[in-house]
Amino acid sequence: MPTDGRGLLLLIVLLLPGLTYVALRDRRSSERRPTAFRESGAVVFCSLVTEFVTLVLFAVLRWLLPGLTPDVGRLVREGGEYARQHYVSLGWWGVGLLAFACGLAAAASVRAAAHAHPSQMSAWWVLFDGWYPGETVTVGCLLEDGAYLEGRLASFNVSAEDAPDRDLVLMQPLKYRAPGETEAHPLPWSAGCVSASRIVTLFVSYPIAGAEGAEGAEGEASGQAGR
Repeated sequence: MPTDGRGLLLLIVLLLPGLTYVALRDRRSSERRPTAFRESGAVVFCSLVTEFVTLVLFAVLRWLLPGLTPDVGRLVREGGEYARQHYVSLGWWGVGLLAFACGLAAAASVRAAAHAHPSQMSAWWVLFDGWYPGETVTVGCLLEDGAYLEGRLASFNVSAEDAPDRDLVLMQPLKYRAPGETEAHPLPWSAGCVSASRIVTLFVSYPIAGAEGAEGAEGEASGQAGR
């Protein structure tokens, strides 16, 4: 562990790409609870890879454009003297290289979230965001007492565990069918919260899937009319 301010700053700079990767990956995927060792390993590994790629690209750029890049050889040989003379350019290059490494980590987090295996997600995440990310889906809940509640998805618990002590928030238009009835009736409320422990079955409707089905039906009808 670092014992002074400079060591702490260096540690933060070295691990910042990995921290960026983990933070953005968790925002785009189901909540995970890995061990501390595994999470630390992901941070360190991502930081090392992205910073290595960044340094390799900088070396190529240094070879192509020696007049526009810092002289690393002089920096190593002269140390503080060279840094004092070129502290502005060194500072901008340092910030730029760190930002580029964090950008690589962010791109890797998007890919990791998009290609996550379904076994790492909860059933809710697969239903609500796994197949059509970003779409506002309509959810129907068949409750344990036989009642039925339907509405647009507002939010859900993103934990990877399918635990019963979590809630599902639905917003208008809401429809409710009481136990024993055959038709669902609109509710005058703006939103509602349903406990997972009371839900027996979930039904999901995807707007994009419905649009694709309608377009396919229209295309087939046009083809039949042309014949």
